[in-house]
Amino acid sequence: MSLIKRSSDILTGESKQAACVGLQLKKCSISRTDKIEVPNAKNEPHNESSENRLWREIIGLSSQKENTQTEDQSIELVSFLTHCAEAIITGDHASINYFLSRLGEMASPTGSTVHRLAAYFTEGLALSAVKLWPHVFSINPPRDVIEPIDDDEATALRLLDQATPIPKFIHFTLNERLMRAFEGKDKVHIIDLDIKQGLQWPSLFQSLASRPNPPIHVRVTGIGESKPELQNTGARLAALADSLNLPFQFHAVVDQLEDVRLWMLHVKEGECLAVNCVLQLHKTLYDDTGGSLRDLMSVIGSTNPAIVLVAEEEADHNHHLLQLRFANSLKYYAAIFDALNVSLPEDSSERAKIEKMFARKIRNIIAREGTERHENFSQWSRKMKDCRFKNVGIGDREKVQSQVILRMYSDSSYSVEKIEEDGEALCLKWQEQPLYTVSAWAPMDIVGSSTAAQPD
Repeated sequence: MSLIKRSSDILTGESKQAACVGLQLKKCSISRTDKIEVPNAKNEPHNESSENRLWREIIGLSSQKENTQTEDQSIELVSFLTHCAEAIITGDHASINYFLSRLGEMASPTGSTVHRLAAYFTEGLALSAVKLWPHVFSINPPRDVIEPIDDDEATALRLLDQATPIPKFIHFTLNERLMRAFEGKDKVHIIDLDIKQGLQWPSLFQSLASRPNPPIHVRVTGIGESKPELQNTGARLAALADSLNLPFQFHAVVDQLEDVRLWMLHVKEGECLAVNCVLQLHKTLYDDTGGSLRDLMSVIGSTNPAIVLVAEEEADHNHHLLQLRFANSLKYYAAIFDALNVSLPEDSSERAKIEKMFARKIRNIIAREGTERHENFSQWSRKMKDCRFKNVGIGDREKVQSQVILRMYSDSSYSVEKIEEDGEALCLKWQEQPLYTVSAWAPMDIVGSSTAAQPD
């Protein structure tokens, strides 16, 4: 367990432990002169509070009806979260301490959607306060609060794939677009910027093998930081390819993505090459100059790809202003958590593992640490064009494929919408909340099979 403590020269009084997910808050009593005034978040008919508006937007996304008591508690939690964020913005240390302590008492990872969200957003706000005022607040969190644990994340992704259409929407829709790019090509090569367990590729292999004239050469280059994971993924894909009579090679690149260079990718002349960027481009946004994204896109462009497949969160979490990151991310993850509630019971250990993965993203976004800084398709479209990539479209075939995926799930709250402004893309939604967008790109200067390559 971690400890957040408030310096005694700011507030004095008896300490009280308040449990929160992964955190303990040391709460000091507020003196009369430092009394915190908390507005009533439930009754403001003439001038609706920001937290009431935010709560109405969140409850509008929910597929579950809450009783009056639970709804009142949820409104209060949103109120405390909002006021805590405002206190951090204004530098009001006494209010920060008060609201973090109250949230630590109330928030729970085992309650309603808003109770669980509040627990993780409380951690993010606490980390933000520590980052801004290390001389006032201190924290000693367990490692998994700050750093993702690879095994946990791999498990969470598998469970997410089983419980929701999110990974399948991304993988099958992009694979359908990739099949169009590979039509009539005998030698195909996929560079996967973060292959992990290779969940995306079995369905593509089956589609390639079922072509009237299957390719005579299939190669996958998988990038990742874990050599054992890459070896296991390569072995699984090789076994599958063998069972389908697909000639296959796997090339592992064990390195951080920012350190990958063209020579590592073994691009060969005559291959039709695709680059797969699933939930990877946003990891360059920590660099406000845009240099990291330009460097990555330069490496991608140097492979002369026929197509670059992109999937990203359809979100706007990259503001410097905390209040905007907070409001946008709370609505976004309320939708994610509500979708999980429909698929998995609240006492499900599987749901808890998946939410823990998203909790790390929430803390990262709120405290603005690490690489979880998401932008929407319109923003990505401008960035891709600045890097001299053009949108090459998402067609009816891909939309039909995505709708087939959604029909595999009984809940009708998911939908797919085609975006046609700033280029074409497909967006997966929960209720009316956009979740993930997929799109396809190619270099403006060179479009086609790879030639800037090593000879066979």
